Amino acid sequence: MNYHLMIDDKFINDFIIDAEKAAPGNNTYIIDQQPEQVVHVKSPLARFAPYDSPAFKELVKGIGTNDKIFIHWLSEAAVAFVLSLSEAVPVGVCFWGGDIVEIPFSRFKRAIYGPKTLKYFEREEERTKVEWNFFKPKQLFKTFKSRYIKYPKSQRYIAAQRDRFFRRLNFFLNWNEIDHQWIHQHYTTNVALKYFFYNVNPQPDNNGVAYTKKEPGVTTILLGNSATSTNNHLEAMEALAKFKDEPIRLVIPLNYGSRQYGDFVEQKAVAMFGREKVNALRDFMNRDDYYRLLDEVDIAFMPHYRSQAVGNTLAMLYRGKKLFLHHKSSVYQLFKRYDVNVYDVANIPNMTFDAFKTATTPEETAKDIARMETIFDTGKKMQVLKEMLS
Repeated sequence: MNYHLMIDDKFINDFIIDAEKAAPGNNTYIIDQQPEQVVHVKSPLARFAPYDSPAFKELVKGIGTNDKIFIHWLSEAAVAFVLSLSEAVPVGVCFWGGDIVEIPFSRFKRAIYGPKTLKYFEREEERTKVEWNFFKPKQLFKTFKSRYIKYPKSQRYIAAQRDRFFRRLNFFLNWNEIDHQWIHQHYTTNVALKYFFYNVNPQPDNNGVAYTKKEPGVTTILLGNSATSTNNHLEAMEALAKFKDEPIRLVIPLNYGSRQYGDFVEQKAVAMFGREKVNALRDFMNRDDYYRLLDEVDIAFMPHYRSQAVGNTLAMLYRGKKLFLHHKSSVYQLFKRYDVNVYDVANIPNMTFDAFKTATTPEETAKDIARMETIFDTGKKMQVLKEMLS
């Protein structure tokens, strides 16, 4: 039996469909959530049991060496559970990104944040803030202890646990070999790469190239993919500020992630570019509506240093849009190996607005789509799933 430890996310439903095609009846899908709290997972095959619940313990009590564990989001609870098992039980991780390359924060933060965003992260997100109220000394002491004593201790513990986890990890499921190399660079491990990707369904509705439906004379820029600081919005807006007096419009997805960070980014964008040039997306949109919105975009500006926003990236390429990624991103690096038309966000200071807004030609887009079909090979993925899950 294959035991899938999962989170409540929009990609899980399609994975369950694929897994049942590959190995029908040979999978148990456990969502780390109470059923009344679930938003995205609709599959009738899913079981809802937080990892610390009696229901979870009941579901996994029979795991043995003939079974396999597949983790779909590497939480600390998932790490602890795997470490409680015999090392003879095979374990695989389906790569998401932030669950691996961001944690522990103290180890990797300088590799994933730009200089300005790093300061924001350290000030606002990394640790509990000290409540400097001397009229409430207990709360002051509690928050001081959490920030300066408990946090470093917890980071050391997380690092040690993850070192143990990666030493016993068997399979790393992902489509990008550069991410696999990253694992070997940062951990002592013999983990093997297995080809895999989640279905992001990036193609336009008509299965062809959708060309821009835009406001005449205005260049619409999609900035980032979520209200998470790994988007490096501060560095991105600083780079794009040279074009603030040009006819541009920013579409900034801030409807997924931290509300506080989303407010911060929206306020900064409005202050820098003006309200009339900023469309901050704050309300939930389903995937189809969101992808239709992308038809109005001319340029995607994705300044992540780590692997992130792959669904957005592919959707933009399939729609013939111009794509800017950061050269530190493993997605950028792999696309360059395949000669995909992507541009480096770090080169913006040297670009004129005319060069920046020049569209990708239909011929270039057709070539990029062909390259995407090579990188994201559904037939190959299904064959690997069948081998792994049967």
